Amino acid sequence: MQSSNENEVVKQTTPPLNDNKSKGSGSKALMVLLALATAGLGIFSFNLYNEKKKNSEELNKQKEQMITELNALKSDYDRAVDDNVSVNQELRDAREKITLYIDSLKKTKADVAALWKYRNQVQVLTKERNKLLAINDSLRRSNAFITQQRDSISLALQDVSSMADSLVEQNSKLAQVLESGAELQITRLQVEAVKERSGGRYANTNRARPTDKIRVCFTVAANKLAESGNRHFYVQLISPNGVTMGENNTTSTEAITINYSTVSDFLYENKLVDVCEFIGNGGGRFEKGNYQVKVFNDKLNLIGESEFKLK
Repeated sequence: MQSSNENEVVKQTTPPLNDNKSKGSGSKALMVLLALATAGLGIFSFNLYNEKKKNSEELNKQKEQMITELNALKSDYDRAVDDNVSVNQELRDAREKITLYIDSLKKTKADVAALWKYRNQVQVLTKERNKLLAINDSLRRSNAFITQQRDSISLALQDVSSMADSLVEQNSKLAQVLESGAELQITRLQVEAVKERSGGRYANTNRARPTDKIRVCFTVAANKLAESGNRHFYVQLISPNGVTMGENNTTSTEAITINYSTVSDFLYENKLVDVCEFIGNGGGRFEKGNYQVKVFNDKLNLIGESEFKLK
């Protein structure tokens, strides 16, 4: 009885062969599944890494592209500022704004949100650039037109000024010609020593002793340009010793002073007129020698002269 019980116990404690085989198969399957899961996870992680790396490279590429676009915008402003020293302050401010955005973008980590914000800002700055450069170009063309007009006006004014100066010079010369042409001249000058006789008659002489007076006669030329009316000449008689005879008074202009022997007044009507004047020696005798006679018009210009000799 005891041995049969032992046999029963042995039978009960020894696992069945089929159960061991099932457990071995399950472990192998689990190991295979774990291996497959690990491999799949590795592949997923590798793919995820590659995708992340690819996305990061694309974001950095977009970042560099935006920096390039911003630098291009800045270059446009640089050219506009360099071409026009008097460019308005808005262009300078816009250029400074872009410079700040470039510096900020370079320091910013390339992620979708940040790049989206900067992409929108690049579009805004591009529109602003187009607007400001269009305004600046319009102002530049306007300034060029104004400068051209100013230069044309300046040249025209120079021409007008030169023409005016030329006209002034011509008018001055013409005035001088007219003034010179309007001066009275004489066509004849005759000087004689005379002895006074009774009845107001005079006899010519060439000797000093009988001479009472010197008669000076001249003919004033006709002149349509000259002023008509009462006119006067100055007659100067100079003795052999250089003394002005007769009244011996003086008269002057800004340019000249003369001594004269007598003033010859006459009525001038723009046609020939004969005038005679008598010059005495204050009751004294005339000396022997050479005498000079000069006639000056009212401008004190010498218009005639002559010499004679008393023996």
